[in-house]
Amino acid sequence: MISIRLPSIFLFSAFLFATLPANADYTPGTVYGLVTGTTDGGHLTVNGNGTEIPVKLYCVEAPVMTKVRKDRPWLAKSGQPFAGRAFMALSNKVLHKQVRIDILKIDRKRRAVAIVYLDGRNINLEMVAEGWGWASRKCQKRPPDAEYVAAEERARARKAGLWAQDNPQPPWEFKRMQKQEPK
Repeated sequence: MISIRLPSIFLFSAFLFATLPANADYTPGTVYGLVTGTTDGGHLTVNGNGTEIPVKLYCVEAPVMTKVRKDRPWLAKSGQPFAGRAFMALSNKVLHKQVRIDILKIDRKRRAVAIVYLDGRNINLEMVAEGWGWASRKCQKRPPDAEYVAAEERARARKAGLWAQDNPQPPWEFKRMQKQEPK
């Protein structure tokens, strides 16, 4: 009886291992693929060469979406104003479209931090320029990323997107306040 089960377990294990997504297969560099999902105004998923790649838009800090727990929906964490609009803006631009992603690094959450291009357009820069996100404060330290900061300043001046609000709260401050709230 044991000799019959061992090979079947071995075969099942080998099959399971072979069908798991190869998350470690993406490294810094250029990947072409299809955008299969967006989760908010700053994150999407690209299927590149059969690998699902979670992508964080480089230099873009989008408003925080409402988070609803499937197991306890009454414990939902509220999101920020304009988060849904930023999500829709990104979705309308890239969802189900072929893109080029220039992966700059892999972050601690195993996401590809990348610049997304569609038909030669820098989608990251468009999101900031249209007022759907802040230029990341990390980008302000790097001279080549000055275009993101300038795009944010122009969006602020035009009161585009989330800048229509009097004093929008940056997502990093919003997240810090949520952590401090009693549970």
